[in-house]
Amino acid sequence: MEQPPLSGLLTTQDLIALVRLSRTSIYRMTRQGRFPPACSIGNGHIRWREADVRAWMAELPSQAYPQGDSEPRYDPPHSPRRLS
Repeated sequence: MEQPPLSGLLTTQDLIALVRLSRTSIYRMTRQGRFPPACSIGNGHIRWREADVRAWMAELPSQAYPQGDSEPRYDPPHSPRRLS
């Protein structure tokens, strides 16, 4: 899916809309070095470079699903039995 063009510098709200992550997740991943760092543009304002974010998105690994006739099955955790 092609992403719409943006201005080159992304606000936090632009970034949340683009990558579909919460603000908390973005800041946590940035601290962990798993997301492009923000840039200070003065007066306490920060922005992310759109090119850096799109490059990060392009490098994300694809999810591979096993081939077969049946779809992956969800096995819910077993709840303890009630003793009556």
